[in-house]
Order: sequence, then structure tokens, then C-alpha cells
Amino acid sequence: MTEKYKKRVENLTSMLDVDAVIITEPTNVFYFTGCFIEPHERMLALLVDVKSNDTALMFPALDQEVVNDEATVDNHLPYSDGEDPFRQIFEHLMDAETIGIEGGHVTYNRYQKLLENYTAEQIQSIEPEINRLRGKKDEDDREKLQEAVDITEKALADLVNEPVSGRTEKEIAEFLLRKVKEYGAVDVSFGPLVLTGENSALPHGTSGDTTVEPGHFLLIDFGVVTKDRYVSDMTRTFIIGDPTEEQEAIYNAVLRANEAGIKKAQAGTQMNALDEAARHEIMEDGYGEYFTHRIGHGLGLGLHEAPSLDAQNTDKLENGHVITIEPGVYKTGFGGVRIEDMLYIDDTTHVFTKFPKDIDSITIEG
Repeated sequence: MTEKYKKRVENLTSMLDVDAVIITEPTNVFYFTGCFIEPHERMLALLVDVKSNDTALMFPALDQEVVNDEATVDNHLPYSDGEDPFRQIFEHLMDAETIGIEGGHVTYNRYQKLLENYTAEQIQSIEPEINRLRGKKDEDDREKLQEAVDITEKALADLVNEPVSGRTEKEIAEFLLRKVKEYGAVDVSFGPLVLTGENSALPHGTSGDTTVEPGHFLLIDFGVVTKDRYVSDMTRTFIIGDPTEEQEAIYNAVLRANEAGIKKAQAGTQMNALDEAARHEIMEDGYGEYFTHRIGHGLGLGLHEAPSLDAQNTDKLENGHVITIEPGVYKTGFGGVRIEDMLYIDDTTHVFTKFPKDIDSITIEG
């Protein structure tokens, strides 16, 4: 595992034209070191000499034991509460004339501290390069992501094997949270997002006290975080009782869109082509105005990573990309449907998610 993290650092530095790097986002630090620390208000920073690939982890002293056990770095730079961590950063990087930072993560106050030692021209954002690296996964990543998906699907299967009518959104969310932890997850990656009836028309609603009843759509979107910090993300929408004609039409439109996006998800395909293929199906069925978001996104150690599968992204899918395909139709006052699967792009595209999604399988007795 040590070599894995060193290789990631080397891959990053080979892409850069700065003297040193300061990485502070905890998941990025974990990606390059194997050590996850949530510093809260304190400072956490991985310092990398771009020419030598020498690494140093600056961290709150209270996390020393975690760093000793987990971090693949050349140097430890602990600091105590009350000390100025930037003093250590400046001393350690005293020969660096230019530095790279995560432009979208560094706060204004911390940027101002960096300006005490560097000019704005000496500071560059290296976030695109980090995102590019994190967007590509290997076979080990794939296996660990499959573990996350398997846990998610086991919990969902447990739910639908029990009666759901009469239970509130919150009760179902709590059931899923309990189940994924029983199956080995350390947490959920978000949610669980459980929306029933008219609430299912809210793409990012909040699970509340609404009760599942016959005639409802029941949209469930959730994922887990495994012990290795990999995440999953999947959505299934159920129909409680016999579907109405309109429910069936909406559901099948989204299903066709989901399948069209998956079919298009091949290495070498432009990313916006996936959005176009899925959106075309929904527009053909007359629901285009109700599909209001991109077709999908990347994920891995984070819930939303590169790449973004939006209508403007003309980059091409590459082997190693992990993506979601999640078209949806959301009709205010009626309800909504989203179907989301996780894919690994390789010579043959692998679909992580296996939970049934044909209309007969997702119809639950009322």
C-alpha cells in the first residue's frame, strides 16, 4: 500500500509546474497518504516538494497516533494548539518560490496567510490536476467500490422485503441507516433520501414525517461509506400498489433513459453524449421539461468527483472512470422518478448496481 500512495504523489508532481504543493482537503490528504484526519477548525496540510517528491504531513499533535499508524509520508510535522501552523509550512517550504493549492477548498483567511510569504502570482490552483487523478480508478478501487454498492443493495432488499405502507420517510431512512451499519458500513455517504408521494418530485428534498401510502411513488436515494472510505450512490423508485397509467408512463420513460445512458457509457465516448442519449428518451416521451439535472457524475472516495456528465462536457470517458447514470422526471404535485446506477468504465463497462429496476420488480403491494 505504501507504494500506491507514493505513486499517486509522483503522478501528481509529474503534471505540475510549481516548486511545492500544499494539500489541505482531508479526503485529498487521504488519497495521497492513506491517512484520514478530520481536523475540524484546525489545520491539516500535506506538503510536497515537486522536484524530489518528498512529503510532509502537518497535523494537530493530538492526531499523532493516527498518523503513526496510517500515514505514508516522509516527515511528520505535528503542532500544538496555540501554535501558528503556517510558521511550520513556511519553514518547511522555505526554498519554494511557487506553490500549488486547492483553489476551491482553501479559505479566504488561509489564503491571506499564504500572502504573507508569497505573492498572488506565486500561488496557483492545482485542483484540476488532483481532480483528474482522483477521477481515474484502478482494479483495487473497483473492488472496494463494489463492496460499497453491495452493502447498499443488501439494505434496500431488506427494506422492500417488509411492508412499507404506513411507515414515514424518516422511519425508512432510519431503517436503512441501521441496516447498512449492520452490513459493515461506517456511515452513509448522504441521506438516506426517502421521499414519497408528491415529495418524490423534489430532486433534493428532505425525508420527513410523510407516510407511505398506496398510489405513491417512493423514491430512495442513498449510499454508504465503507471502512476503506469508498462510497456508493444509487437510487430506486418504487410504486406502492398497482401503478396508474401516468405512473407507468413516467417510470418507463426514466427507465429507458437510464438504459440509454448506460448503453452509451463506453470508453472514448464524449461525456455529453450520455446526457443527450438519456434526455432524448425522456423528451420523446413528452417529459423533457421535468428532467432538470445532468445525467450523472463521478464518485469514489467522495460522493461527487470528476467527471461531470453534463450537457457541456465534451471530454471523453476513459478506462478507470467511475460514474453514475441517474435520469429523472419530477412533476410537481404528482411525484417523481429517478433511477440511478453506478458504472466502471473499462474495455467492457461494468455496472456495479444489480438491484432490479423493471416496473414489475419495483411495484410493491400497497
